[in-house]
Amino acid sequence: MPATGPGNATTVLRAARWSAGVLGAAALLVAGGPLLAGCDDETGDAPLPVRLPAAAQSRPSDPYGPTPVPGAPPAPSPPSPVPSEGPCPEGGVRVATGLVDSAMGLRAMEVSLANCGTRRVEVSGYPELTVLDGRSAPMESVTVHQGSSTDSRHRPTVFALGPGERAVAAVVWRNTVTLADRPATEGVYLRVVPVPGAPGQRVRPGDGGPLDLGNTDRVEVTPWRPADAD
Repeated sequence: MPATGPGNATTVLRAARWSAGVLGAAALLVAGGPLLAGCDDETGDAPLPVRLPAAAQSRPSDPYGPTPVPGAPPAPSPPSPVPSEGPCPEGGVRVATGLVDSAMGLRAMEVSLANCGTRRVEVSGYPELTVLDGRSAPMESVTVHQGSSTDSRHRPTVFALGPGERAVAAVVWRNTVTLADRPATEGVYLRVVPVPGAPGQRVRPGDGGPLDLGNTDRVEVTPWRPADAD
């Protein structure tokens, strides 16, 4: 059996410390394996985790809305929906316009008449139109012609509209400018008397206008017809 003097004891103690260091390093490598696996292969630097403030951490969605914070001002209420159409006008019918269809200087726009009342309404002939300026004053220079050379299919008829049913007509004009010394005519609104005895209703083109009449000062209108006639 070898001697166990002071020199040998020091050697054994050093060996024990060396073994403990090796074992500790091995344990550290095992424990840090998942972290090292996420390192970049080229730089060896693993991204540091970002700690979010408590208020920014994800929380389960609350079906009843966010929890109010004491002392914080109340959240503004969403705007109330605005009705797209108001009450049914006097006479039980409502006039509306569509978009302007343009091609080679020719303009065409649909005018519709809806029975928004509770009784049947008799419709006949042509819409009664007046072109208005931006102050809603009649433009005396503009004439309205019943009938259009662009529409040879429809003739004036008499028919009835039940509640919820519609009739349509077309307003046609040309944007022809032939006079360099006179400004082109531009209407802003149309006043439409849908049926005899009903008050006129002021409307503007569905795309906002204007009624660019050029130097023609003329508007043509086709007769009313049931919307499902075509």
